[in-house]
Amino acid sequence: MAESSNTDTTASGLKNENILKTIGYFWSDALNCFMFGHGPMTPTLLDVAMITGLDIASPSPSAFKLPKVPFTLSSKKECTSWGAYLNRYMKNKGPVTEREHTAFLNFWLEHFIFCGPSLAPTKNYLSLAYELAKGTQLGLGKLFLGEIYRSLQLMSVKLFHRKTVKTGGPWWFIQLWAQLYFQNQIPDFPPLTTCTFPDVNGKEIRCTSYGQALYGLPGSRLIPKEAAGWFKIFFQGLDNPLFDPYTESANFENPVSFRLGDLADDAGTQHLYSIMIRPCFLPVGMSTSNRITKPGYECYQPVVAARQLGLGQVPPHFFLHHLTASRADLPDIITAQRCYTFFDALAIPIPHDLRFSFTTDGFETWWSMWKTHVFQKALGPLLRELDAEYDIPADQAEETSSGDVEEIQMPSATLDLATPAVAAAQMVNPSQSTEKPIVTASAVPPSLGEGYDLSSLLSFDPESIEPTSSKAGGEPIPSTVRGPLQRLKDLLSAPTETLIEDSEEAKGILEDIQLHLPMTLQVKLWPAVTLPVFKSRVQSARQRIALRHSQLPLRADIAERCRRLNEKKAALDAKTDTSATRAELETLRKELEDLEERVRVTKQLIQDKEAFVARSQDEAKSLTAGLKTDLAEIRTLSHQLVTGKDEDDKAEIAEADRVRVDAILALGVFLQ
Repeated sequence: MAESSNTDTTASGLKNENILKTIGYFWSDALNCFMFGHGPMTPTLLDVAMITGLDIASPSPSAFKLPKVPFTLSSKKECTSWGAYLNRYMKNKGPVTEREHTAFLNFWLEHFIFCGPSLAPTKNYLSLAYELAKGTQLGLGKLFLGEIYRSLQLMSVKLFHRKTVKTGGPWWFIQLWAQLYFQNQIPDFPPLTTCTFPDVNGKEIRCTSYGQALYGLPGSRLIPKEAAGWFKIFFQGLDNPLFDPYTESANFENPVSFRLGDLADDAGTQHLYSIMIRPCFLPVGMSTSNRITKPGYECYQPVVAARQLGLGQVPPHFFLHHLTASRADLPDIITAQRCYTFFDALAIPIPHDLRFSFTTDGFETWWSMWKTHVFQKALGPLLRELDAEYDIPADQAEETSSGDVEEIQMPSATLDLATPAVAAAQMVNPSQSTEKPIVTASAVPPSLGEGYDLSSLLSFDPESIEPTSSKAGGEPIPSTVRGPLQRLKDLLSAPTETLIEDSEEAKGILEDIQLHLPMTLQVKLWPAVTLPVFKSRVQSARQRIALRHSQLPLRADIAERCRRLNEKKAALDAKTDTSATRAELETLRKELEDLEERVRVTKQLIQDKEAFVARSQDEAKSLTAGLKTDLAEIRTLSHQLVTGKDEDDKAEIAEADRVRVDAILALGVFLQ
C-alpha cells in the first residue's frame, strides 16, 4: 500500500463532546433534521460537497450491485488492529497493485470516512473499496449523508431507551457542521481562511477547503457547564442564525467541481446545485451481511432547510413523508435501483441570475406555532440535569405552553433529556389516551413505535382536523372569550380580498385569546389571520386569471390557426410521404441484387463448363494419339507371333511317330 501524503481525515481529530453530547437531543428522525429553537436545520448535500469534497453527482452506490472481491484481505482475526493491517499492506516502493489499492481504500473508507465501531478491519466496505479501486465513479457523498442520517436515527433510538450514546462513526462530520453553522457562539473562532495544517514534513501550509480548516479547530472534553450552554443555545435558538457559512468559498481551492462564485456561468456548478436542492433517497448500508445496518435508504428533503441552500423558506410540505417512510431496508437490486434513481429525471433549471436570498414567506408564523408545542418543557430543569450546579432563573422554571396543549390528541414532542427533543411520546392528558392521535398514513416508522417523532405535528393536513366547539372535557366557553371569538368569526367572514389586505385586527384578537383555545382550533385559525402573506401570490393569480379571460379570442384564433396548419401539414405529409415507395424501391433493388448475383453465378458455371469441355477435348486428342501408337506397336508385335495351333503341330508330330510305329510293326511281322 503506497503512503498517502494528502489524506484529509478527521477521524483522529479532537472531539467537542459538549456539542456532540447535546445536539442529538434535537434530532427529528422523522424529518431528518435538527429542530432548534430558531427553526429546523440539517446537513445537506451542499455541506457534504463543501466540507468533504465527496462526489454527489455520480450514481449512488448499491450493496446489491457491488462485485465480489476476487481476493482475500486479512480478516479481523488475522489483523486485530489497524496498525497490524497497515504493517501487512503498506510498502514504500514499487507499483501499486489492485489488491493494495483496494486495501488502502478499505482502510480510508472504514477508518477515516465512516469510522466504523470496530478497531480492526471488517468487510463492511470492502466491496465498495474494490469497485472504487477499479475506477468506477460512485456518489460517495450521497452514501455519506445517508449514513449520517442513519447514525443520528440510531442515536435517537438509544436516547429514547435511555442507553449510552457513543460519539463515534461519522459524528465527526456533525461536529464540523455544528461548529461551522454556530461559529458565532464559539469564543475566539478563527477566520477559516487563515487556518493552516501540517504537511507530511511537519511544515504548516494553508488550508485549501472548509473541511481542512474546520478539522484544525480544538476539541473539548465534556464539561457540564459548557454542555448546558450548548443545550441552551440549541433550545432557545439564535436571533440571527447563520445560514450562509460559505461566503468565503472563493478563497479555498476545493472543491474544484463546485464553485459558488461561478454559479451564474459554470454549467457544472449549476448541475451540482440542482442535485443539492432536489429530494432523493440516500443510500445506506454497503454490506448485505451487516446485522445492524441493512442496505436501504434515508429520505433527503432539502425543503426543510431552504435557507441553508440560499433559497427562501416557506412552510415546508413534506411530500416524501406523506408518500413513504422516512427510511426503510431494501430487499433486492431492482428495488434499490429504482429507489436510488427515483428523482434522477427531476430536472430543476437554475437561472443564470439566481441570487441567494435566505428569506422567509409565512415560515415564521408556521414555526412559532409549532415551537410553542415542541419546546413546552421548562428549560431550567433540563439544564440542571446537564449541570447540577446550574441556578434556575424564574423564567426557566415553568413550562412555556398553556394548559390547553392537552387538546392536541397526537404524540407530544416535549423536550426531556432522557429522550430526544422530538421523540418523547407522552399524552399530556392521560384521561384521553384512548382517543386516536391525529397522524397521517406511514407517518411513524413502525420500528420506533407510535408517537416517537414529530411527523404527526409537521406533516398532517390541518384540513383533516374537525373543528371543536368547546374546550376539552365539555367545559363552556368563557364569556370573555366568546365575544372575541364571535368578532373573530365576523372578521373572517369578510371577503378574502379584505383579509389579504389587512388582518391585523383578527390576528390581534387571536393573540389575545389563544391561550384559552385548544391547539386544534389554533391550527385552523392561525393560517386564516395571516392571509396577508398570500397577498402577492393571490394578486398574481388573479392577474393571471384576468389575462386568461381577456385572451379567450386570442386562444380561439390560435386554435383555429393550429387546426388549419395541421390540415396543411397533413396534406403536405401525404404529398411528401414516400415511405411506401421507398420500401418498394428497396425491395426492387434487393431483387435486382439477387438477380445480378444469380447471373454472376450462372456465368461462372458456364465458364467452368466451357473450360471443362476444352480440357476434355484436349485430353481426347491426347488419348487418340496414344491409342494409335499402341495399335502400331501391337501390330508389329503381332507379326512376330508363330501362327497356327499347338494341336495341329502335335498332330503332325503324332503322324510322323505313327509312320515310325507302323514301320516297326511291319518289320516285326516280317521277321516272324
